[in-house]
Amino acid sequence: MHFCHILIHSLLKLLKKPYFINTGLCFLPACLAHLYFLVENAMTWAEAQSFCRGNYNDLATVSSEEESNKLVMAVQKHYNDSVWIGLYDDINSWRWSLQKEGFYSEGEPEFRMWGTGEPNNAGGLEDCVEMDIAGLWADCSCQRLFQFVCYYGKTHYNTI
Repeated sequence: MHFCHILIHSLLKLLKKPYFINTGLCFLPACLAHLYFLVENAMTWAEAQSFCRGNYNDLATVSSEEESNKLVMAVQKHYNDSVWIGLYDDINSWRWSLQKEGFYSEGEPEFRMWGTGEPNNAGGLEDCVEMDIAGLWADCSCQRLFQFVCYYGKTHYNTI
């Protein structure tokens, strides 16, 4: 068994007293096999990516609808607006910021949860992805300021 946790903290309290929110007792791989951190300071996508890479692994990668639902439920308890995730437009091809060999299972890098009419690249300047409070994704300007979710952890867990 493994407790799925999401660690929520403020950037200002980074090294002080983070606290865990239990998202449920579950068996791997049915639960979130990663730790996610909601950073409560709004940044641009590039600033958020740099922060996540410097303090964790990278911006959050969402690889299934089940994982998306669990992440959304946990974030909704503490925040009611969009957050940056690690998806971005790399020359007309959507890619995850985390490009770790062996991280993804078959089909996971292609998972998308676009909102209606998205992605639309309005104005030709929408290359980054935000996740709204319903868990739907939209492309938007990378210069917008959002709180964000970082991923931290190992690729696979050993269980008994």
